[in-house]
Amino acid sequence: MAWPQFLRWFSIHWEPGQHVSVICPTGAGKTTMVSPLLFLRRYVLVIDAKGGDETLEALGFKRLARWPGEKQMTKMVEQNNADGKPSRYIVGMKTDRTEDVALLRQTIAACLRDVFNMGGWTVYLDELQVTTDRRMMNLSGAVARLLVAARSKGITVISAFQAPSWVPTEAVRQPTWIVTGPTRDTDTVNRMAEVMGRPKAEMRGFVKALPDFTWGVVGRNARSPFIITRPPYIAPVTTRR
Repeated sequence: MAWPQFLRWFSIHWEPGQHVSVICPTGAGKTTMVSPLLFLRRYVLVIDAKGGDETLEALGFKRLARWPGEKQMTKMVEQNNADGKPSRYIVGMKTDRTEDVALLRQTIAACLRDVFNMGGWTVYLDELQVTTDRRMMNLSGAVARLLVAARSKGITVISAFQAPSWVPTEAVRQPTWIVTGPTRDTDTVNRMAEVMGRPKAEMRGFVKALPDFTWGVVGRNARSPFIITRPPYIAPVTTRR
């Protein structure tokens, strides 16, 4: 599908509570693929677990260095609604010192907790392993709760990672949609086929056929088509230090 056609198609078929997993190597252009999807939703939180990811700045969302809490966040959303504006934010401070990492973890943990209570949000977890790995943020429990128990609350999780073995099993088993770029990692492709209920040979052939700089979109419904699309390039925003 041409990119505009794909966005129209996906906006119709991507329902609240349906999770999306983006599986591809670093540098493959995850932000270029995911950014337009975020603009399909009115209530969006982008979790910056790396603390100042410059590629996320291209989104143009307001940054919340510290999580304001459920009550204050609700007021902010209500004001945005009254002004006819969407509520889209990047969550997490820019970390310059080691001690900042602990504060960043507290911010993200509080955000994930309150999101579950509020419902209705689309949450983008870039480089999911940073948030979930016990050697890093160790917040796999909070993420799994959103993936497994928050569908009825209309919460959608978009998670991006390099390989299923790097992240909790819920990130692979719970999504309704998997988005992948070209990869030669046969184990990863076979795992995607298993969880999406597709024949492994079919999935391997599909991924192998992806041209460079394109993405393949696969739905859990066996009747949904295999889709190849190519988003327009989004230049990262760089800052001087």
